[in-house]
Amino acid sequence: MSGSKINFRTMISPSAHENVEYIRSALEGSIDIVIKEFRLGNGQQAASFYINGFINNDMMGRDFFEPLFQANKEKIYTADDIVAKVLKAGNLSVQDNMSVLIDNVLQGLTALFLDGSTIAVMMEAITWPQRSINEPSTDVVIRGPREGFIENMRNNVTLLRRKIHHPDFHVDTVRLGRYTRTDIALVYISSIVNKDVLQKLRKRLESIDIDSVLDSGYIEQFIQDTPYSLFPTIGTAEKPDIAAAKILEGRIAIIVDGSPVALTVPMLFVEGMQSPEDYYTRFSYASWIRLIRSIALFISVFLPGLFVAVCCFHQQVIPFRLFLSIAAAESNTPFSVGFSLLIIGLAYEILREAGVRLPKPAGQAISIVGAIVMGDAAVSAGLISAPVLIVLAITVVASFVTVAFVDAATLLRLIFLFLGWFFGFFGIMVGGIFLLVYLCSLETFGVAYFSPFAPVDLSGLKDSVMRLPLWKLRFRPRSLSLNHRRMARHDKGGEK
Repeated sequence: MSGSKINFRTMISPSAHENVEYIRSALEGSIDIVIKEFRLGNGQQAASFYINGFINNDMMGRDFFEPLFQANKEKIYTADDIVAKVLKAGNLSVQDNMSVLIDNVLQGLTALFLDGSTIAVMMEAITWPQRSINEPSTDVVIRGPREGFIENMRNNVTLLRRKIHHPDFHVDTVRLGRYTRTDIALVYISSIVNKDVLQKLRKRLESIDIDSVLDSGYIEQFIQDTPYSLFPTIGTAEKPDIAAAKILEGRIAIIVDGSPVALTVPMLFVEGMQSPEDYYTRFSYASWIRLIRSIALFISVFLPGLFVAVCCFHQQVIPFRLFLSIAAAESNTPFSVGFSLLIIGLAYEILREAGVRLPKPAGQAISIVGAIVMGDAAVSAGLISAPVLIVLAITVVASFVTVAFVDAATLLRLIFLFLGWFFGFFGIMVGGIFLLVYLCSLETFGVAYFSPFAPVDLSGLKDSVMRLPLWKLRFRPRSLSLNHRRMARHDKGGEK
C-alpha cells in the first residue's frame, strides 16, 4: 500500500550464510534480531531469522528446530520439502523475495534459509504480551455482552468471527505506515455490504502515505469526508457485539493493530443517540430512553444560549416570580449572565481535562471535589449566581448522555451561547436552521449523514429516535446495504 517498501534486495541467495550476513548488514545488528546458523540432521547448512520477544519459544523448539534436527540424513531438502514433509507447524509458507521476507519477519514471522535453495520457509509462531479481554471503560451496558476489543488485531477479528458464523464474512488486510507497517483489517459481509462504499474506502486507504499509524484515530482523520466537521462521520466501537451489529447492517469495520477501538463506516447521525443495550431490552423502554437522549442532546447544545436569551431579551416568556428570583440572584453578581456562563463553562472544561489526564483516583477527586468546592465558593463569594450554576450543571450532565456528540455539543454550546447573548431567540433560531441545513448536507462515503430523516427512509425510521419491536425491523437501512431484507415476515406473536 502507501509508503515505500524497505530498501532491500529482492533475491534470496542459495547460500544460507550469505543471506545471514546480508541481513546482519541491512538491519545493522539490532539487539532484538535473533539469527541462528545450524545444520539439519542430514548435515545441510541452514539459518533461522526472527525477532526476540515475538516468538513462542516452546512452539519453536517443538515444531521447528526438533523436526529439522531429526531430518532424514540421506536427503537434501528444498524449501518445499521442509514445508511438506519435515515441519509440524500448521502456519507455513514459502517466500522468494528478500524484501517481503524481512518485512514479514519484522511483523513476527520466522524465516528459514537452506543451502542450495533460493526460497525461504516462513513459519508463524507469534506471541507477545497483551492484556486480557475485559469490559471497556466506555460502551458500558447493564444487560449484554461484556467482552471488549484489545490491542491485537487478530484477536479482535476472531471476536467478530465468533459473532458471525457465515461464509460471506470477509476480512481484507492492508498495511500502512512507512515505518510502523501497521496491519489493518477491513471486515464486512460480502453479500450485504454496499460495494460503492467498500470501493471508496479502499481507494482512500490506498491514498494514505504517512510515516506511522499508531491508533485507529490516524486512519479516521484521513478517510472522513468532511475533516472540518464538528460532528463525527466515522463510527467507533470498543465491543465486538456493537461492531458485529453494524457489520450486519451493511457497514464496514476497520480494525487497526495496536488499537482497541474499531472504526465503522459509514456512520449516521442517529447512531450517536443509540446504545447496544437498546436491542437487548424491551422496545417500549428502549424507545423512551432514546427520546431521553434526544432531549439531553438538545439541552446540552441549546440550554445556556436559551437561558441567556431569556435573561437578556425575553424576560416576558418566564413566570414573573421565577424572573424575580433570577433577577435578585443576578443583582448580587458583578458579571452579566452571558459572561458568567462563559467563565464557569471554561472552568468546568479545565476541571474535566484535569480529571481525564490525571491518574484515575486523583482525577475523580479533582472532578468531583473541585466542581463542588469551586461552584459553592463562587456562589458564596457572589461571583456567579445559583441559577447560572444550575443551568451549567444540567447542561453538563445532559452532554454525557450522548457520548458520541460530547465534543460537538461542547463547541456548539459555545456558539449558541454567543448567539443567544447578542441576538436572543432570533440568533438561536437562525443558528438552529443553519445547523439543520448543515446536517442535511453532510455525507459520509456517499451516504446521507442525516438519514433516515433526510432523505426519508421508512425502513430506517423504524429504528431511529424510536425503536419498533425487533420482529418489525424486517429491512436494513436502504442507504447502508444492497441486500435490504433482514428477516422473514412475522406476526405479533413472533411466528411466521
